[in-house]
Amino acid sequence: MRTILELQKRLKTETSFRRKYPNCKENDDTIHLLYVSPCLDATGYYRAITPALELNKTASHTAIITKIETFDFNKRFEDYENLIDEQLLYWADYIIFPVIFSDVDFFIKAIRVLRPDVQLVMDVDKNYTAIPQSHTMSRKIGTRDKEQLLSNMISMDIVTTATKPLSNFYKKLLLQNFPNHTTHVVQLPSLVSRLGYEEIPPLKRNDSQIIRIGILGSKSQLSDLLVLKELVAKTKEVLKEGVQFVCYGWNGQDIQGELVLKGLAVEYHKPVAFENHFKTLNDLALDIVLLPSEKNRFSQCEPYTTLLECAVYGIPAIASVYHPAKQVLKEGETGLLAETSDDWVKSILRLVKDKALREQMGKNALKSIWMEQHFTSRQLQLFQDLFI
Repeated sequence: MRTILELQKRLKTETSFRRKYPNCKENDDTIHLLYVSPCLDATGYYRAITPALELNKTASHTAIITKIETFDFNKRFEDYENLIDEQLLYWADYIIFPVIFSDVDFFIKAIRVLRPDVQLVMDVDKNYTAIPQSHTMSRKIGTRDKEQLLSNMISMDIVTTATKPLSNFYKKLLLQNFPNHTTHVVQLPSLVSRLGYEEIPPLKRNDSQIIRIGILGSKSQLSDLLVLKELVAKTKEVLKEGVQFVCYGWNGQDIQGELVLKGLAVEYHKPVAFENHFKTLNDLALDIVLLPSEKNRFSQCEPYTTLLECAVYGIPAIASVYHPAKQVLKEGETGLLAETSDDWVKSILRLVKDKALREQMGKNALKSIWMEQHFTSRQLQLFQDLFI
């Protein structure tokens, strides 16, 4: 994360344009990508910051990030300072925006007048159209916001999405609502990058006899996490003191402040700033991670980055058949899939009791992710083929 934090500091404090944006060279025979104001959170990291820095390693593309914002849940993109320097505007071949819910029609038209040949891109990380009422985001993003988002999408040349189901959803929705739109909707995968793991010590392993089972999430995903209540109780009943459930990113409370897993011994860890996230995950020394999910369009279109992060640390996952992790998890090789409560308990017991299987799945997951889900030349080709 050192490289990213140094970049964030330079973009924030440097006043000289040339020192702030040393890549801004007009006649370098590369394709120029301008990423506008990503936040240093999971979305900004996976969807803008690491793609930009990894593309800068190629001979074909040059990427500039206008500014890296500090994430604030109470802010949306339009609440941040999003001015684009005129020199950058004329430099760019593609301008890549995060999700925008406000009316940007005037802004887009102004760019089109100044740069009629520039390609405008919006990256969409979640299914904002299908947010369930139980999700905290539903109180922040209303019907008018969702309608404006669709309107903004069709003012773009390209919409990129985090997953294939999300791409298919918005392709269909835009066609239904705007039959004559010309926006190209395509998936660009979220990939792991070594830039996030700089200065992190070797993989930390659990050296106790008690198996540590991770439940990763936040209160915003409460509807998904609630499905764990029964299986945690069942597992503890069978294994007694042989397992320790570890919640990271969730304090165990529902919206009313009541403990969901009341009466069960669970270890809780608060969420941390994203720059400390990878180190914290390593420090937890988990043996297994659980990835629950409800059967709805929102959950099934979510990014599968939690699975990627666990695999980097060699942690095998048990994921819901409705979780987007199913898109990259290899059943029986890098993890297990579960649907019913009995499936979950059987899968947990299988990995808890079979140390050799658990460790082999972890090794397989680590190897698979770095071979297939990071910025290899094959994966980078997807970006290079889109931005031509």
